[in-house]
Amino acid sequence: MSKDHEIVEIFRDVVAEVGKDLTIEVNGVEVANPDVSYLFGSGQYFKDNLDELSQGVEENSTKFPVICLFAPIVEDRNDPEYYSKAKVSLVIACSSSPVWSNPQRLDYSFRKVLRPIYRRLMQVLQSDDRFDWGYKPVLKHSYSENYSYGRYGAVDERGESVSEPIDAINVTNLEIKINQPQICLRK
Repeated sequence: MSKDHEIVEIFRDVVAEVGKDLTIEVNGVEVANPDVSYLFGSGQYFKDNLDELSQGVEENSTKFPVICLFAPIVEDRNDPEYYSKAKVSLVIACSSSPVWSNPQRLDYSFRKVLRPIYRRLMQVLQSDDRFDWGYKPVLKHSYSENYSYGRYGAVDERGESVSEPIDAINVTNLEIKINQPQICLRK
């Protein structure tokens, strides 16, 4: 794992680890060590990227599940103890169907795909030594399951719909403290 200390790069590294030691179930098939895609940017960027990937058959199969980190991120870099402090928001999304009922969405998307990815994401974040979670590692954040994206469609800031239905977990206000980089000085 690289040791970048910028938030978008740290989350890139974290997401790359999320699929390891993870099993999800997609369309009735168990998938061990799934590839989890990573995007960072605005809601409009996510929509545009997912729409573009939907155009090709091969790309369509690799875009989900995805973890999207919202940017811009306002960082406090005024504490000498830390490289940076911030509150970040992200979405964990998977493909869905507009004909599924909420109980089907709960079973197919949330229990079998999204919640396992969420739990694994929290584990990877806690184990990454670039973060300081304190003595009792608690990842302070808000969590919500969005059942309406799959049925009614997700929209960007301009009100434009994403090209296909998704189900998603929204993680907001995740409080992170990034440790100062370790600098090796040679004599």
